[in-house]
Amino acid sequence: MPIKHEQLWFEDGNVVLLAESTYFRVHGSILARSSEVFRDMLQLATPTAGPDEMIEGCPIVPLTDTAEEIAVILAFLYNGYQWYVGYCVFCSEV
Repeated sequence: MPIKHEQLWFEDGNVVLLAESTYFRVHGSILARSSEVFRDMLQLATPTAGPDEMIEGCPIVPLTDTAEEIAVILAFLYNGYQWYVGYCVFCSEV
């Protein structure tokens, strides 16, 4: 059963990324503005998704990346340079 990432689960987020067995509830607008890949991916995560493709009213977007890779990307998008080179403060939980 997947777990919610403790630091990268935002109650006001509107999309849930699933990497390995970790959920990340984030803001689609932040992802879309930062990456064409995320923008295109989120266009496929429609609000008409079935109940098995939703969590707490948010569409789930399954990813092939590792949870640690996604945590690093999200930490950078949300915190910029506020993390140490080679070490992400959010990654130690994954």
